[in-house]
Amino acid sequence: MKLRTLFLLAIGPVLAEEASGEWVARVTGATVREPVYAHVTIRAEGKTLRGSWNEWTLEGTVEGGRVEFGLKQPDGHAMGTMTGEFAGGRAAGKGSLEMRAGEGRRGPAQVLWTLERPVVRSGGPKTVTFEPTQFYNNYSAAIAPVLRVFPGDTIRTYTLDSGGTDAKQARRSAGGNPQTGPFYIEGALPGDTLSVHLKQVRLNRDTARSGARINLRTVTPAWAVAAKYSEGFNSEWKLDKAAGVARLANPTERLKNYTVPILPMIGCLAVAPAAGQSFRSTDLGPYGGNMDYNRMNEGATLLLPVSQPGALFFLGDGHAAMGDGELTGAALETSLDVEFTVDVIKGSATTYPRLLNSEYLMSMGVAGSIADALQFATSQLADWLKADYGLNDSEVAIVLGTALRYDVAEMVDPQINVVARIPRTALQGLRK
Repeated sequence: MKLRTLFLLAIGPVLAEEASGEWVARVTGATVREPVYAHVTIRAEGKTLRGSWNEWTLEGTVEGGRVEFGLKQPDGHAMGTMTGEFAGGRAAGKGSLEMRAGEGRRGPAQVLWTLERPVVRSGGPKTVTFEPTQFYNNYSAAIAPVLRVFPGDTIRTYTLDSGGTDAKQARRSAGGNPQTGPFYIEGALPGDTLSVHLKQVRLNRDTARSGARINLRTVTPAWAVAAKYSEGFNSEWKLDKAAGVARLANPTERLKNYTVPILPMIGCLAVAPAAGQSFRSTDLGPYGGNMDYNRMNEGATLLLPVSQPGALFFLGDGHAAMGDGELTGAALETSLDVEFTVDVIKGSATTYPRLLNSEYLMSMGVAGSIADALQFATSQLADWLKADYGLNDSEVAIVLGTALRYDVAEMVDPQINVVARIPRTALQGLRK
């Protein structure tokens, strides 16, 4: 979420040059629904202060102990004023500003604000091995981060299977997609995008389990009533990593030669949701969650909209393979070793999760129906092409109308996930 305001800040009774540099702004108020954050850059020249507040420009002056400072939209529209003081490497004050929809009520609001220096890394990007000792069954900013890292850092860790067992098949948690994390990414603020590159997604055991009945959401009532499932059917699997296939551990005569190609994937990747919300780890939404898309595997990069400081990134629900839609309510559920690198795209937030790999740009739409999910996925992909390739709406229509593909990624959880994807080969001739 972004603050789009004309703003008056106070920076300091000391040298104006001490105001120069990077800051993190936080704005609160009785009519502000939740704190609003911004990346702030200030350049001081004598008594003059200039800089940026997310995408807005800052202009103002500093004299004595107080500073008047303004944020303006690109068209010069003024939206508020503030005053305050600078002390101890920190600034704070109060004022009045006009809030945009989504950040609070429209019109002027009385607010309090602070500026603090961001945490600065020591040295270059690092690779950290994290050994989880506790797992969580919800996505929430109320959960304390298990590790703080910086953009560019790489984390090596592991996930449990959806039932809560690890690589040695020891039970470590209750079932229901227990999550590893959350990981706090320094500098990530609401209104940013978290980028998670999956460097390695590897099996760490040779067993898996799956469902053995088709979810009622995916078939007609008549088919469901007529279905006669085998009692005691065994849906345990053996994972042959050398051959790259999975086989039923105790197959029926007709399935004794049936194999499934192994393609490890992570079912759940999420950031903490907005507005103090908490969702079960089986849920999915704009924050990500239990998306169960079978292209969330090694080499892919997931983009998630940040709604809380630090993003608070969770992952879990390992799969050895999965057909579209997770038709039986469970893929080949197993545990995984995972290595991923995090980054932050400042001042630009996706609407729903996006995914990239060497073949496709992929846009996810999450909703209560296939129709709504498809509309969200298509609209976001269209906006993506407009922003990255400079296409107008007619040009987008031509490209999507000739090259678009859809996947129904998730059908059996509280929400449906439809993915709109376009091959990179179709975009090779377009100029960014």
